[in-house]
Amino acid sequence: MPFENVLRNPEWWKSFFAKDRFSYDEIPDLSGKVCIVTGGTGGLGYATVVALAAHGAHVFLACRNRVKAEEAIERAQADILQLQFDFPNASYPPQKGFEQPYERYSRTGPRVEFLELDLADMSKAHFAAKDFLSRGLPLHILVNSAGVMLQEHDMSTDGYEHHFAINHLGHFVFTNALLDRMRESQPARIVIMSSMAHEIPASPKPIDFSNLRTSPPVQSHVLLYAQSRLANVLYARALARRVRHDRIFVNASHPGCTDQQVLKRMRASDSTCFNYFSKLWLRIAYPVRRGALTALFLATSPKVEEEGVDGRGIRGRYFTPIAYELQANLVTDDVDLQEKLWAYSEKAAQNNSKI
Repeated sequence: MPFENVLRNPEWWKSFFAKDRFSYDEIPDLSGKVCIVTGGTGGLGYATVVALAAHGAHVFLACRNRVKAEEAIERAQADILQLQFDFPNASYPPQKGFEQPYERYSRTGPRVEFLELDLADMSKAHFAAKDFLSRGLPLHILVNSAGVMLQEHDMSTDGYEHHFAINHLGHFVFTNALLDRMRESQPARIVIMSSMAHEIPASPKPIDFSNLRTSPPVQSHVLLYAQSRLANVLYARALARRVRHDRIFVNASHPGCTDQQVLKRMRASDSTCFNYFSKLWLRIAYPVRRGALTALFLATSPKVEEEGVDGRGIRGRYFTPIAYELQANLVTDDVDLQEKLWAYSEKAAQNNSKI
């Protein structure tokens, strides 16, 4: 049964009533840190960009559309100041001559830049990584926040199902091309955004590799989305194992359902029933700023490096709002499935002659 694992887990139910394990006041001073956030023009990605930049990081907003990116960067100037005003007790980078935290960027402005990234095309994802590497900067934090959800059937430039291509394959190519730089920059963090929907796929075929290039698809768009999010957690586990001897901490995050996501689906739907249900769902949906906190915990909290097995840090784990570790879909523990996905993704990238 879909979601059986999580619905039977008392820790998941407790998280609804427990105190948040992380807040904006707990984000440390990130001066000197360089970060990339994919899909940072709106929603959770944008909230993550604002938070990282507000705390002193040099942030690259990685997305496909330059116009939207520049609009988001312009909008972020005011939102960064607002965040500092709303959370005055956080560790912001010191700047001589200023007494109030919300004034600290009023002269120089935060460092947010555009990085062109098209995740639907693996060669362009690889080129985006090379573009960043050519700048000679370190890379301390990578948040893979971009994604598509429940879209109608489409195929990527490379001929793969759209959800799988953007949510997994593009990020797989982009992230792996940046790994050596992150090793040079360690300690480093990689946060891979997933979803509770990753609980839907089940054995014997949690990911139907034989149909990822089939058009039209044999599965519903709900299942296609779900298996792409399952791929995110499997990839996080496999990648964490590969960097276990490095100080690179890789984890997956489910942000919860946010109010912006619900409103976006309502605007796209002409179903009266769906919109009525959505209005009820809005009452318990997370505001976007709060929804970003779980990923921000994994990206910035010192606890990620200090806790975990034998004090070696939190690695290859799955977190839900707000910063609670939870057992993921049990199939994600299958190392053979993790490696099958890795080999499939690696072959898909190798078959692209432009990489």
